[in-house]
Amino acid sequence: MPQHQGNPLIEALPPLMDTRQVREGLAGNVHFDPQSIYAGGRERAHIISSLLDDFFQPLSAHVQLEEKISIMIRRGYVGRNLADGSLNTHLQNGYERVMKGDLEVNRFAHAQSTASSLSLIGCSGSGKSTTITRIFATYPQVIYHEDYNFTQITYLKIDCPHDGTLKNLCIQFFRALDRILHTDYETKIAGKRLGIEQLLAMMSQVANAHAVGVLVIDEIQHLDRRRAGGVDKMLNFFVTLVNTIGLPVIFVGTPKARPIFEKDLRSARRGAGFGSLIWEPMKSPEFNKKASREWIAFTNERSGLGSSDH
Repeated sequence: MPQHQGNPLIEALPPLMDTRQVREGLAGNVHFDPQSIYAGGRERAHIISSLLDDFFQPLSAHVQLEEKISIMIRRGYVGRNLADGSLNTHLQNGYERVMKGDLEVNRFAHAQSTASSLSLIGCSGSGKSTTITRIFATYPQVIYHEDYNFTQITYLKIDCPHDGTLKNLCIQFFRALDRILHTDYETKIAGKRLGIEQLLAMMSQVANAHAVGVLVIDEIQHLDRRRAGGVDKMLNFFVTLVNTIGLPVIFVGTPKARPIFEKDLRSARRGAGFGSLIWEPMKSPEFNKKASREWIAFTNERSGLGSSDH
């Protein structure tokens, strides 16, 4: 694509995959040794319990999520090109915000954001986090650009803290970066007792300093709307990350998180600019003929087993 050409942050990513490659990349096979049936009873119990650890049957919802994530990462980098100076423009704006502690300040008004947001809502145990982990396993998380002496992070996943505050959400962000890059952002930034506005400004600046491709905030239902300053403040923060900072964001949570984005039509649009995926239990083929193909594909899958094995 012309918009992707000449952008080192996009060109360093793996090639786009077709549907077959996506399914093969996400699939997890069961590895079963027929000789295990002769093992002792207690050993067989351990073998049986571990059989499904690696099993994963890609369905249409998983392929759809992979496509959206692929688009989000690449689209987000269009407005943050390392070669044409657009990323430096975002960094200069971020420096101004850090110095003044105001997320609305811009030094260069022409900084373009091509980022978008996505919300993924589903019941606990429906495979949201597992699917996202498998999708991101097809990307290298850290890419070093020798010509620019620049370290790119394609994705960063953090869990919303149980106390539900925006301050601790920022600290989780710095902690996740430290684990990947072996830096000490958490010590330097979190130890200064900065206000929430200053923390948010630092978080946005560090995100651009390492060209984070997409930020995944899991367990978003833990975000306490009262302790975080209300729905409006939370959404303003998320919208700033996407529209001002240029950082794509994916919100993952249970149905308890829906009120965060569905307070009104405007909030829903701002919280899910690239759409909202609602994962529901797989429908029975008795009531949904379209679902029968996926149901059969899931229940009849015998990955890693021979044709005569059960």
